[in-house]
Amino acid sequence: MKKVLPLIIVFISLLYSEYSFSQSSFSHEAGVTFGMASYQTDFGQRNDFPSANAATMVFGITHYLKFFGSQYSWRSGSSFFSTHFKLKTEFNYMNNKTVQHEGNLKDNPLFQQMTGEITMYNIGTNLEFYFFDMEDYSSFYQNENKLNPFINVGIHYSFYDPNILFNDKDLLIDDNGYYYQLADLKPSWADPESIYLEKDATFAASVGAGIRYSISDVDLVLEGRWQHFFSDNVDGLDDTTPASGSDYNDTMVIVNMGIVYVFGKY
Repeated sequence: MKKVLPLIIVFISLLYSEYSFSQSSFSHEAGVTFGMASYQTDFGQRNDFPSANAATMVFGITHYLKFFGSQYSWRSGSSFFSTHFKLKTEFNYMNNKTVQHEGNLKDNPLFQQMTGEITMYNIGTNLEFYFFDMEDYSSFYQNENKLNPFINVGIHYSFYDPNILFNDKDLLIDDNGYYYQLADLKPSWADPESIYLEKDATFAASVGAGIRYSISDVDLVLEGRWQHFFSDNVDGLDDTTPASGSDYNDTMVIVNMGIVYVFGKY
């Protein structure tokens, strides 16, 4: 939590400075989201989609910065960029306690005894491109098109806390420093060099797409996003031996639904 608190303070400070500095030429939106997050980890088998995915609920809060004022005017000097792009800042929380081996490995009694947990706080910003002119949703210039699809790219900073359990108990280390419970599953996992159970943080990049539906002074949002972590330790496993098959960083797919309040829309 000590690592998370400074970034939360920075996040709130940025939102406040944006609001106080640019009320006239910018406008704002705020919302809440919920959905499903699926990790692609070193559990299971990477080439087997059901095996390598671990789904959990995700909750978040969002802030959108639009590059034109809330009260539309033909004298505002709007541009293609200002009417088609938004900057979204978001904070997500997810806690997955059901990471396990699936696919062909699920039938192995030993692999059934190995499970994982991942707790994550994700802070990020996304630049969103909307296919239709966003000023069409203002109070003076709204047309009948209430749907607006979008795509986005983003950069995130993720705090993660992984854990690996055997028979629902924490892993034990023998006198030689090896996780002997995992030795029968995969000899290289017995090596502490392959297990990372400390809290840590990493950057991540994302791409996504979604659609908005306008209702009065709120919008409904449906979004899907793929996020690539710049680390392979998010799940607590990183077998570095040549034959491990663990050559890729962990990734995550999020499908979110949200409700967004548009300030000054009417």
